[in-house]
Amino acid sequence: MEGQLFRACEEGDTRTFQKLYDTDNSILLQTTTGSRDTPLHLASRSMRKELASLILLLRREMAMATNNKEETPLHEASRVGEIEIVKQLLVACPCVVYMLNIAKESALSIACSCGHLEVASELCGRMNFRAWDDIGASCLLTAAMEGYTDIARKVLIENPRLASRKDDNGCSALHLASRKGNVEVIKGFLEKDPNLSFLRDSDGRTPLHSAVISEHLPAVQEFLSERPAPVSFNRLQVIDLINIADQYGDTVLHLAAKLPCLEIIELLSSKHGMKANAANNEGMTALDLLQQIHEYANVPNDWFRKRLIIIQQLKARKRANSTSVIAMQQGLIVVAGLIVAITYHAGLNPPGGLWQDSDRGNLRNHKPGKAILSETHPWLFTVFLASDSLGFIVSLALIPILMILQKEMVVYVNSLVVVALISIEVAFILGLIMISDHRIFYRVEIFLLILVTLAGFWWIRQKLMPSFIRGS
Repeated sequence: MEGQLFRACEEGDTRTFQKLYDTDNSILLQTTTGSRDTPLHLASRSMRKELASLILLLRREMAMATNNKEETPLHEASRVGEIEIVKQLLVACPCVVYMLNIAKESALSIACSCGHLEVASELCGRMNFRAWDDIGASCLLTAAMEGYTDIARKVLIENPRLASRKDDNGCSALHLASRKGNVEVIKGFLEKDPNLSFLRDSDGRTPLHSAVISEHLPAVQEFLSERPAPVSFNRLQVIDLINIADQYGDTVLHLAAKLPCLEIIELLSSKHGMKANAANNEGMTALDLLQQIHEYANVPNDWFRKRLIIIQQLKARKRANSTSVIAMQQGLIVVAGLIVAITYHAGLNPPGGLWQDSDRGNLRNHKPGKAILSETHPWLFTVFLASDSLGFIVSLALIPILMILQKEMVVYVNSLVVVALISIEVAFILGLIMISDHRIFYRVEIFLLILVTLAGFWWIRQKLMPSFIRGS
């Protein structure tokens, strides 16, 4: 009888099945040897819609029956892409959509993996991803890889934090979409949160690295696009993304040069601020890699000409960068030297002058050569000296640093220069306050003191901190 039952399920013979059921209604619970498939599993796998409908009519809870892989009939129907049976199963038991097999796969993940978009869309529409992180993360990874934009968007809308979840290889959904060149999926992620571009995989590579390795030019262009508010992805963030190096020290320009993909190299080189002269862990720049001799078959003749033009452009850029760094180095050394001279003079010749004689009878008991304002305005004079000393020390320390200045150090050096400038500004304003007799001047000078200090710290926060955080 078992052989006749299972053969009827696979062939979709509803008449035979009905007769067997009328004889023994327990046949619905019978399973095959080994795989433990129920009649509904077999009907779903064989795409027998009428028989599946009959079984659900007789006992709808059979929709939740599992085999030895812990797969439901919905898993089977999703794998073969039978949309009608999928709908029948969801009507009979809506919660079956959340059941996972022994490999922790949902029916939606299987439908996505097998390329059944219609089935995947139907399942996605019946699911709520807010409370189902594991299912949502798995579906998002699969949808991103297969290019199912609508499914990826739905998961992101209902559970945005899943965008940062990674697979066993450390790849996020955006990495997988970039690897496959699924531009619409990439656009959906970046419109939700452009900072997902900075996610790293186990090799320290961003999704942009993945797009370059796969030579998907449209995907690379999407990552390099600036985005307005409310998501806000500006030019500086684009440049930071381009200059990120993986654990081997390779930026996206290195990877493009290794392939080599000239179109991507041209696109990256057009971005002002890109570190064209950065060296990887082997000490090689992108220019070095591009200049290496390669043998390529079936390459058009103009490819070599184009490659030569790019090499010349990179060489010119290298020379220009070297010149600009030297000019900046010389200018900053002059500024640091001026600050050293000013603070040195102000420290040894403070405002208000020095006592020229001693006054043993005075309660203050001052001594010759001591600052007069240290007795008349002790607190203000202490802050004045601290600010002046800070400016002197920072500027003096800057000079040897500037002698070995590299382009990567510019933002940090500039921040030290700002600290030195703030220090002499504070010292100057405090000096004015101490030697001024008019109270109205006090208020103006205090306002200027606060304004200058806040402006300086704002500059440091905007220029130094973002680079420091991303660099770490």
